[in-house]
Amino acid sequence: MLEFEVDFADALIDIDRKLTVKGAPAQAELVIHTKTERAGHIWRSQITVQADDEGKVDLSKVSPSAGSYTQAQPMGLFYTQLAENASATDLFSDSVHHAIHTEIEAQCGDQVAKTVLTQRLTHSTVQRVEIREQDLKGVLFVPSSAGDKPAVLVLKKQAVAPLDEAQGALYAARGYTALVLDYSATPDLSADVDELAIFQLALGWLRDNASPKNNFIAVSGYGEGAELAVLLGVQLKAEVSAIIACEPSAAVPASYPLEVENCQAPILLASGQLHRGNDYQQAIGQRLQQHGFDYNFQWYSYEGVEQGLSFPHVPTLHSSASAEQALLLAQANKDLWFAIIGFLHQAVIEAARPSQLND
Repeated sequence: MLEFEVDFADALIDIDRKLTVKGAPAQAELVIHTKTERAGHIWRSQITVQADDEGKVDLSKVSPSAGSYTQAQPMGLFYTQLAENASATDLFSDSVHHAIHTEIEAQCGDQVAKTVLTQRLTHSTVQRVEIREQDLKGVLFVPSSAGDKPAVLVLKKQAVAPLDEAQGALYAARGYTALVLDYSATPDLSADVDELAIFQLALGWLRDNASPKNNFIAVSGYGEGAELAVLLGVQLKAEVSAIIACEPSAAVPASYPLEVENCQAPILLASGQLHRGNDYQQAIGQRLQQHGFDYNFQWYSYEGVEQGLSFPHVPTLHSSASAEQALLLAQANKDLWFAIIGFLHQAVIEAARPSQLND
């Protein structure tokens, strides 16, 4: 009998899954297709594969002969999904607690096997709190586990874009209190401290209301938010505990204009080698090297990747020129997300050391 075997059928979106089909005739051809509702639109993918001598198809080992992609990839069916409506790009519903269910069907002659794989942006016990104070607006995500948690201030990809609640929710699932901040304009690199008042207010609000572990607050941003994260690290250096800046939207000349070497926090930068922000981040790295930066500095530049960095196991083909590039982007997303979590974990440990030395 044709059947699926799925590791972690229901788990957080950043968890690797292994998908295997068993019970097919030896060397038989199978067609496997997926269907997922994402933000009100249907996304699909399909491949044709051949079973081995035991009638089994392990998608981590078998290269499809036709379909959405043609390389062995355990989650390629997810990465290469495309929306039926080509204009649809949103991947998540309005509620971060809404699970993403992917229907998977395998056909081999008159045999059919079906299963459902569920991805979640956060744990059901993570609290979502809307912040609507006089000068501060955003959404706070609070981890479910007990005790003080380090915090992350999540910045917008574009000031005109909706809040990136998915990012904040996944940070909370990994143990970080996350404030996804709302604001109407992204300051340019020439902004002084007075022009960063709303961001300084947000950092202070997090310290006063979330009581972060080790007084730790990182700033995290993609696109315009990446440039802003570095700016905050420079101008508000005493208040920023770590800087995460991915895929900046700007390009810069040969020398980086900010005194980034004055940051008093570790820095993680990431972009695709084909993205225009790659030169931007290289200029930052060169400046840090020239000035002997004392803190942890990590720069990830992903070969073959142009744009679309996000977190793991989301569709990437709609952001890529080809299926091959989509798989490279998917691998970059996976590598980057766990690099970020490891970077933050180390930064939180290092933030505790001064207080421990004073005890």
